[in-house]
Amino acid sequence: MLRMGTDPALIDKLGALAAHVVEEALASGLSWDQAITAFGIASKAIAAQAATQGVGTLDQCTQHAQERLKVGMEQGPEVLKAWLR
Repeated sequence: MLRMGTDPALIDKLGALAAHVVEEALASGLSWDQAITAFGIASKAIAAQAATQGVGTLDQCTQHAQERLKVGMEQGPEVLKAWLR
């Protein structure tokens, strides 16, 4: 399982990607609720791509994606501090 705080390079990459996604969501004109739905759709698409690459079945990859989204929601906003200015 990913442990935030153990790898500064990983935290930097995650923060940069998350900041980019936030900026795109804010600029999209979607409500926050609609943007969150779009993140779920994107997560399912990434899981489907992982399944086609042999990482697991679509169901396994989708379940893993759902678990990872929960882990992401448990992270503190400090991951984004350097990026959202």
